[in-house]
Amino acid sequence: MRRSPLQRERPLEPVLLAIAMLVILLSLFTGSAIQAASAQGVTTGPKIQTLSSRTYLTGTLVELQVQTHEADYPMRTIYTWTPPLVNRDPSTLPVVYFLHGWPGSPSSMIAGVVPSLVKDFATGTTPFIAAFPDGNAKTHFDSEWADSSDGKAMVETWLTTNAITAVEGSRIRSRDERAIVGFSMGGYGSGMIALHHPDLYGQVATLAGYFIVDDLTAAFKGSVKIAYQSPINFLGAAKKLRWFMAEARDDYTTPIRGQMASWSKKLAALKIPVVTNAPTGGHSFIFVAAQTLLYPKWFIWPAAPSPLPSATPTPSATPTPSATPTPSATPTPSATPTPTPTDTPSLSPTP
Repeated sequence: MRRSPLQRERPLEPVLLAIAMLVILLSLFTGSAIQAASAQGVTTGPKIQTLSSRTYLTGTLVELQVQTHEADYPMRTIYTWTPPLVNRDPSTLPVVYFLHGWPGSPSSMIAGVVPSLVKDFATGTTPFIAAFPDGNAKTHFDSEWADSSDGKAMVETWLTTNAITAVEGSRIRSRDERAIVGFSMGGYGSGMIALHHPDLYGQVATLAGYFIVDDLTAAFKGSVKIAYQSPINFLGAAKKLRWFMAEARDDYTTPIRGQMASWSKKLAALKIPVVTNAPTGGHSFIFVAAQTLLYPKWFIWPAAPSPLPSATPTPSATPTPSATPTPSATPTPSATPTPTPTDTPSLSPTP
């Protein structure tokens, strides 16, 4: 006797029920495992995409996209340039992070810096990997390489966590094997980030940088945030860093003029060594290229790689400014801030 369609389907019901119960049990187990891993401090790494890799001058230029913690750019770009090596593993090299100005881009810094690095390394300067992150933002386009109060741009957090993971891979460098360099707005950013994270960076070079709050787009809200972005409130951390500063004698850019002299006096008052240079010239990548023939020779690196740290950098604890900080007065953003056109170099090979 033929069975009805309903009779034919009934024998599958126990199977489907068993499958459903199995799925539920697996979900519960997976959730428990994730919670346990989270409780033990185990986290997954950031999303990293390699977009391109090619020869640039004598080295290798790689373009990466790295996950962020922000709304403006869920993925940010960072380039790495590795010099040619003979009988040396790239993972043994120090890493230097180069921060561009505004308006600017990783491409502008690559074009202004790498040709000088080629000359440096060809004449015996200790080689390193050069990393060129993108510090631009949408909501607060003059990002200052900082985390905005509204969280829409989290540049500093990204640079000191996910970007390090992406660039340094399985061998995260010690602070003695990592330096940070910046031009113009990037000069402010390199100094401020190093002051916030002296456990991550051992050396800092500021090229036409500044050491006051210059928040053109109202990214910093409230006296606490403004104090946090004021370098003067972190002079204690400055003692842990090596300092190289340069400002061209003919650089009349506001607020840069006179900043090297002002900050170096503060360092000298605390007996903090600093190297300063005031060449002729203005606010341009000719100045940057010339300085890049100097500070790479000034860097001091360990003779051999430090012991292997953990694969994931631990973010610095939020530093506390002095008990009675004197932050800069809240800047009044101009209605139409005027960018410095010379932050974009005349030589501009497309990386």
